[in-house]
Amino acid sequence: MDSQVSIVIPVYQRQADCEAAIESALTQTGVTFEVIVVDDGSPDPFVLPAAMATDARIRLIRLERNAGAAAARNRGIREAKSPWIALLDSDDVWLPGKLASQLAFAGETAGDMPLISIMTGFAQVEMATGASRDRVPIESVDPADFASACWFGPGSTALIAKKAFDCVGMFDERLERLEDLDWFLRLALAGGGIRVLPQIGTRVQVGGRPSPERLDRAIARLRAKWLMPDAPQRLGHSLRRNLAAYLAIEKASTRYFSGRYLGFGLALAESLLLKPRLSLHLRDWWRRPT
Repeated sequence: MDSQVSIVIPVYQRQADCEAAIESALTQTGVTFEVIVVDDGSPDPFVLPAAMATDARIRLIRLERNAGAAAARNRGIREAKSPWIALLDSDDVWLPGKLASQLAFAGETAGDMPLISIMTGFAQVEMATGASRDRVPIESVDPADFASACWFGPGSTALIAKKAFDCVGMFDERLERLEDLDWFLRLALAGGGIRVLPQIGTRVQVGGRPSPERLDRAIARLRAKWLMPDAPQRLGHSLRRNLAAYLAIEKASTRYFSGRYLGFGLALAESLLLKPRLSLHLRDWWRRPT
């Protein structure tokens, strides 16, 4: 039987975490699927445990060099044989029933609209303390929202029609961070958006922070694509201000967590000047889980 969903899992130096991610995919019921694990050039190559190595649903692909999460995802998507793509990061896990419920919800709400991606709620688990907080993002088809935050969650909640990549293109492999922001902004500008199944489907680990330098390279790439006068995909005035304000929030966050408090204050002030408001976020992005 042909699979309904291709599950794409990029991994870099996370043997135990990735095994748990794969196991959470394999325990999904009520849907046929394949699992594509893409090792992004790990110095210690990822190895499928013996019990998984004989599972015909799993394919392991190794990149010759470390090319980044976007490149690893893209390779998996290109190899996918199913009409739906489900993304799962190697340090996250799905909860039982997530995929079948999400696929049924897609049939009810997205119909034959390939540019509508289906998300779920997620539980954010702090790596340091184990504290957990449930998040259910709002739905949107407004490009202004997608220029203002990556609120809709980690990639591990996304179910995307493979046809969407034919229209929108692949993830930008030059982005070391914020590749989801860039792709979903392109999706919204093409007339797409997200619908949200209001239940917790994924457990997401949070706590690791990118270096300011790594984030700055991603911001420079995004500014060149979307904000500069000669940008090939330059946004309109209002969307440019939203995106610039959000990128300044991201910059402030990395400065704060790296102890660069002057840089934190300057970046936060820049964001507030671009979009005056009384809250950190540009709007309220969450609703209650059901």
